[in-house]
Order: sequence, then C-alpha cells, then structure tokens
Amino acid sequence: MNSSSVTLLASGNSLGAYIPAMHLHMFLQSRGVGTDVQVLENLYHEEVRHKIRSTKKAFHADFSVARMGHKLAKPVDSSLDEETVRRMLEGWKQAGVTRFVVFTGFWLPILERYKEAAEIPLDIRLIRLDAIDTPSYKVHKQLYLSYDNVWFYDPSKLSPGSYLATDEEAPLPYAQRTGRILIHGGGWGIGTYAGTISELQKLGHSLDVIVYDPSEVKEDDGVTRYFGTEASWDPWSKDAQGCHTFPPMVRYVRQDGVLREFPLGSYSAYTDLMRNCAAIISKPGGATLNDSLAFGIPFVMLEPFGDHELHNSAYWESRGFGIRFAEWKARDFSKPKLQEICRCLLEQRSKINHYGRNIYAAENSSYV
Repeated sequence: MNSSSVTLLASGNSLGAYIPAMHLHMFLQSRGVGTDVQVLENLYHEEVRHKIRSTKKAFHADFSVARMGHKLAKPVDSSLDEETVRRMLEGWKQAGVTRFVVFTGFWLPILERYKEAAEIPLDIRLIRLDAIDTPSYKVHKQLYLSYDNVWFYDPSKLSPGSYLATDEEAPLPYAQRTGRILIHGGGWGIGTYAGTISELQKLGHSLDVIVYDPSEVKEDDGVTRYFGTEASWDPWSKDAQGCHTFPPMVRYVRQDGVLREFPLGSYSAYTDLMRNCAAIISKPGGATLNDSLAFGIPFVMLEPFGDHELHNSAYWESRGFGIRFAEWKARDFSKPKLQEICRCLLEQRSKINHYGRNIYAAENSSYV
C-alpha cells in the first residue's frame, strides 16, 4: 500500500469490528493518510437496524441466548437495502476507490460485486483479530481464501504480528500504574463478567466496571467506579460533521439512590483507564486481545463466546499474555502472576509495529 486514501469497512453490530477500525482511522488521519469509514449497518433496511438494540438486550440478559445466536450466524444479504448498496458501489467506482481494509467478513459479498464492476486492480486486506474464523468469515470461507488475510494472531506463529491503537505511545511500566482492574463484557455487555465484581470487591480490589446499562451501577462505595457508553449512541450514527466517532463514554455515580452522569469527553479518557490498569477481565474477544497487547494489559479471561474466543483464550494463555479467571482464582488472585504476564506483554509489544505503519510508510521507509 502507498499513502493514497484508504476505505475502512467496519461493522457496528460488534464493537470488536468497529473500535479497531476507528483506531486505524485516527492513526492514519494523524499521519496525513485520507480515510473513509463505512459501517455495514448503514446499508441495512431501517427496520433491521431497529431490531439490533433488542437483540443486544436479549444477548446481554442471557449468555446462553447469545451463544445460540452466535451459532446461527448467517450472511447478511437479506438485511441489505439494495438501492443503498448500489449507490455506494457507484460512488466508489466514480471516485476510483482501490484500497480497502476490512474488519468483518460480512462485507465480502459486497466487495465481490465491486471487484467485478471496478475494472481496475484493488488492494483489499482482511484484518483478522481472532485466532480462527469468526462467524462473519466462517460463512464466507469460499470467498475469503482469495483475499489478503492479515492474521494478527496466527496460531502457527509464535507471537502476534501487529497491534492497533490511535497512536504509538508506549505502555506504562507496571509499577507506574494505578493498580485498578478493568472489567467489561465487550460491546454487547455479554458473558460472565458481572459475577466477578462482588468477588473482587470483597478482596479489596479497586475496580473500573464498564456497564451495559446504568441500572447495573451500584451505590458509590468510594472504591469501585462505573463507566458506560452514552445510551443514545450507535456505531452506525455520525456526528454533526458527518463522521463516525468513538463511543462517547460517561462515568456513572449513584449516591443515595440518585444516578448522575459525567461525560468523559474524548475517548482518550477511556484509553487512559486501560493504560493505567493492572489487568483487564472480560471474555476473550479479538479486540480485547488487541487492547491487551497495545497497552500491555494482563488479560484475565472469562468464559469464551464461541469457538473463536475459545481459541483466542488458548492462544493468549499459551503465549504468556493472559490467564483464565478460574486459574487466577486458584492462585489466590496473585499479583506477582499479573506482573509476570505484563513483562511478557511489554517484551512482545517492544518487538512489533503498529499495523498502520504497513499502510502509510513508503516502500523504502525504515518503518517497514
């Protein structure tokens, strides 16, 4: 790739296919590379988009429902508004768009149509942030094999190949961090994360909890902090300038039963939480693996969501970058173990480059 404009194809259905795209978007923009972020849900029929919120709520309420939904994943063709897709493809052709970075396999049938219509060579890279196929790629295996698949966590290799973040700032040394533990359930707030909170509180840990819904916020105890995404925000919506944004984050404080919200401002306030934390506790999604590596955060992994997260967990643990929650508990929630994991992460992080360098750097640059 050279320094010409890049179209980033993301999805808001999962923040794991949205946040990494936004990191790359911001990184490239800061280096003078033009980018255009396209979110798949903007191509859906309006009624399909409306159903996503209710689906998220159901998945959050019952992890078994979420696992079943994962198993039933299928191509999204029937959800697409054909006229909207056609206008986008025509726009790409008229603008001579040739360079794509793709964060979900559900874009592949649309890209197949563009390859046929474009009549010019295209540079299309599929970013693979999991150790094996996610559902969006599994249903399109007959298509993705002919593309350039960029596996960040290739099980056949000893170590990860790259990371994604808004910048290249080095992780904080472990001793300089606040020692707080960050807990979340991914973009959909699913998994067994909620059950770990009271257990760790009783042991005296300082926690930063990302809630799915403000109703989860408990009375302020002066130690546990609660955060979340501003309720009205959707990944497929745009700001007043017509741009996609990171989720606007808020801090919640409940005192005497009254819930108050404090906007965090820039998303960097949230990444600062990650930079400072002693560990992250969540299900082993690909985007959280990336956070763990990018910010040097020991990953305490909960029950996986689907086969791809099961493989993610095995990969991360085998490389010394994380530990299963049950194993950490069996070790009496060992802090030295977290320090050991952090050393492994920081050593690996020092050896690899931000993936954005592969895009903006000239072929003869020392960055490549």
